[in-house]
Amino acid sequence: MIVQPVSLSGAHMETRSLEDTVLVLTDLLAFEHIGEGPDSITLKHPNTPWVMTVHDGGADASEKHSHNHYGVRVLTKEELTAAHAYLTAHAAEYGLRGIRAPAYSHGSYSVYFVEPGTNTLEIECYEDVNRKASGAERLGGVRGPHWDKPLPPERFPGRGYVPQALTHGTLAVAVSTVSVRFYTEVLGLEAHNAYGEGRVVYVKHPATKHFIVCARRDERPMNSPNFRYTLTVESPEALEAAHRRLAEHGHAFGMSELHDIETNGDVSSFLIGDPDRNWWEIAART
Repeated sequence: MIVQPVSLSGAHMETRSLEDTVLVLTDLLAFEHIGEGPDSITLKHPNTPWVMTVHDGGADASEKHSHNHYGVRVLTKEELTAAHAYLTAHAAEYGLRGIRAPAYSHGSYSVYFVEPGTNTLEIECYEDVNRKASGAERLGGVRGPHWDKPLPPERFPGRGYVPQALTHGTLAVAVSTVSVRFYTEVLGLEAHNAYGEGRVVYVKHPATKHFIVCARRDERPMNSPNFRYTLTVESPEALEAAHRRLAEHGHAFGMSELHDIETNGDVSSFLIGDPDRNWWEIAART
């Protein structure tokens, strides 16, 4: 593999309204504030290892497509029903729209809604799948628990549901075989084909359960680099080696762009575009 990541460490979201989006993520999905930059706020769900950075794209930021959403998970379908009721009751307060009734999709029982910054968010439940151990273990374990110990109701009181983890993000792809080759042979991730003909592929780091749902779509949004995923490598030397190998071999795998290495504080990183022009960040602490 060209990149040898030690973790899928971060997710990034672009919003038209930083304050409103962060309020939704903290008040409705149990994220916690851990840092901020000039035009961004960094959040983390307390029960999962990766972090979410929300970027202020301003009023002219593009309307986000539902193909590029993020999802959290609750334990039971009863909680999912309560979540739908709570979102509906507080839609005007938080500026929510497009709240969908609970429904099954890709094995999960889910509610989707759109926050004021135009991002689609999902609350999912795999209670039915997890009744059998085989259901939780399939596909790299992505449908099983992502936590060692569930958060108790008192950690998120008054809503009737508790988001237990930030489980996944999503990407749209054109040709699954091309994308999977890039994810595995270039980015060093593992890929699990969820259904026949490569319609849906789950991509993840081998060491953890959080994942990216890659769905084949004829129409794919072209997002700014503010919507991306971060892979961390073990050292600045590993970062430089990955950048050199990508410059030499990346285009043979369909890489669409390669940016220079930049350093911000104690983190060095660079951006690459995959065959579908989705953005990835490779990073290392200096």
